[in-house]
Formats: sequence, structure tokens, C-alpha cells
Amino acid sequence: MTDHSSPQVNLLDLLTFLLRWRKFILTVVISVTVAVSIIAFLLTPKYRSTAIVKSTERNTQGLGSLVASKLASLGGIGGFTMNIGETPGELHILILQSRWMSERLIQKFNLRAVYKMEDASAEELIKAANSHTRFELDPHTQTVIIKAEDKNPELSYAMTVFLTDELDHRNQELRSEAAKREREFISNRLDVCKHTLAQLEDSLTIFQKQTGMVNPDEQVKATLQAVSILEAQKLALKSELEFNALLFHGQSDMQSYVSHRIASIESTLTSMMRSRKSDHDADFMFNLEESPSIGMAFLRLTRDIQIQQLLVAYLIQQYEQAKLEEHRDTPTLMRLEPPVVATERFWPKRSLMALAAAFASLIFAVTIAGIIEFFRIAWQDEHHPQHQRLLLLKRQLKRERV
Repeated sequence: MTDHSSPQVNLLDLLTFLLRWRKFILTVVISVTVAVSIIAFLLTPKYRSTAIVKSTERNTQGLGSLVASKLASLGGIGGFTMNIGETPGELHILILQSRWMSERLIQKFNLRAVYKMEDASAEELIKAANSHTRFELDPHTQTVIIKAEDKNPELSYAMTVFLTDELDHRNQELRSEAAKREREFISNRLDVCKHTLAQLEDSLTIFQKQTGMVNPDEQVKATLQAVSILEAQKLALKSELEFNALLFHGQSDMQSYVSHRIASIESTLTSMMRSRKSDHDADFMFNLEESPSIGMAFLRLTRDIQIQQLLVAYLIQQYEQAKLEEHRDTPTLMRLEPPVVATERFWPKRSLMALAAAFASLIFAVTIAGIIEFFRIAWQDEHHPQHQRLLLLKRQLKRERV
């Protein structure tokens, strides 16, 4: 009696099974492989034309970068920079995949007639056109690969050339539009900065008239020297006055003269320390009492003027650059690999299809043969675990027929 409690398959059983079913397996494999090969030869071949492009745009700032570095030292203003001309590869892919590009392609080559879709909707036609194009981006080099496929190699080549040219044309339009908006914005900012600069310069002129401040460093130096000289003269006259008092033991004309000179020096020193009452009191000398606040106000005014001057210079440079970008019509794409007419089909891959069909049919045939062999053994062997179940299934089928 055969034990079926733990069935095992060894190599000899497998070889016996394959030999028993070899005709069936070979028939299925050969039939499917031949059929798929015939179909592969009957399929219409497709040709692919490929172009590789890369953006030629660069963000050049020229004088603006130098001015921006100076502005950065004045408080981080140098962050304002223009990005005209920067066209990453992601934007190229978006343009190529846009509905606008698909409609242009369909209209240019009359793809509705080529694909025999005269009654199809616009969305279906666009989907069909997109199925014949491929766009890839290399993120490291930012190069864009443009592929067009068709059963006519001349058409695939023409489509690739058209996509490349239209991408370049659209890039130029977008660059011009961006430069125009940038120019308009900078023009408005330039007018505001010029107006602010004129106001600050007028304020500085009025401030100088009111305070007499022209050159703070030289004026402070001259004022301190004058005070030092007057203080030295005052000390010398006081010593002379004391000497005369000891010499003449009373009031004398010399003592009166020296006292008047001391009083005159003290009056001058007092006037240099007190606040000015009117603009007529202004001269080259500083008022020492007001010099810290006046000097700080002067420095703030000059600092604001310098900032506005740098901004005006920077905006003028950027304005001229935007005008150049707006009217520039140079190519935006570098054609690393121009398209050519394909001489070999890329689809169908007949050898690969035949091998895949042979492998799939082999798996299918072995699986079917294994299932049939299992039921045959279970039906013939009364001690097989599934034998009784098959008998019950047979009785049930007979009852349903009756």
C-alpha cells in the first residue's frame, strides 16, 4: 500500500513527469512561440528620433553683484538680485508636457489625420499625441532628452526637430515677458529711490545751513584746538594777574587790562559751549554742548544718502540689464545631440518577444500538465487522500445532471 500522508517529489519523479508530458509541453511552447513571432513580424515597426538639449541661460549680475556686496555690508540689502535667464530643466519638461505644446504639435503635423482620429475629441487626440513622445530630465546635468516615435521615421524626426525649436521659442518668450515685468518693477523702484535720495540731499543741505556742519572730523579738531588755545591763554593771563597783584599791591591799569582779557576769553569759551540761538550764530566751529547730537544726526543723514546712492546705482544697472534681456533673441538651448532620422526600429523587439513567449508558455504548459497529472493519480489510486473527494464530486455531478 502506498503512503500518501507526506507526499514528496524527487528528481526521478520530476523527470518521469516531464518525459510523460513532453509532447504536450513542447507542442504548447512551440505553438505559442511561433504564433507570437508571427505576430511580432506582422506588427508595424516604430522608429524613434532623439535630441538632447540643455539651457544656455546663466544668471550674470556684473556690476550689480559688486553693488549688492556693498549693500549687504549696510544691513543685508544685497539679497535683492534678479534671476532673469535662469531656466532649469524642470521648466523645460513642463513646457514640453503642456497642452499648448501638444496642440501645436497636432496642428503642425495634422496628427488627427495621421492617427485616423477625425471623430475623436481633443482630449483623446492629445492623449494619442503624448503617447508618441517621451521627455526625460537628468537632474545632475540638467539636460533634457526629447524623443518622438512613429511608424514613419521621417515624421518622428520632424516631430523631434519641431519640439526642440518650439521649446527654444517658448523659452525666449518667457524670458522676454519676465524681463519686461522685471524692468517695470525696477523702473518704479528706481523712481522711488531717486525721489527719496533727492529728499535726503535737501534735508542734509538744510541741516548744514542750520548747524554749520560741513566736515565733522575737521570741525571737531579745529574746535578742540581753539578751546585748548583759549584755555592756555586764560591760565597764562591769570598767572600774570596774580603776579601783578603781588607786584603792585593794589589796582593798576595793567591789572584792569589783564582782567578784561580774561573776561573776554571766558565769554568766548561760554559762547562755544552754549546752544546757538539762530542760524546767524553758525560758523565753522562746533558748539561743544550740541556736538554729540549734531554729529550723530549728520552721520545718520550721510549714511541714509549713501544707502540710497548705492540702491540707485544698483537699480540703474539692473534696469539696463532687464532692457537687454527683454529684447534679446539669442537661442536659449544648447543642442548637445541634434535629432537624426532613425534607420532602425526600436519596436517591436522580436527576439525578446519570442523568448518571453517561450518562457511564459513553458510555465503555462508545465502548470496545466501538473494539474492534470495530480487529478489522474488521485483518481486512479484508491488510497490517495483526495480520492474520496473526487468520488463525491463525481456523484454530485451525476445528481445535478439527473
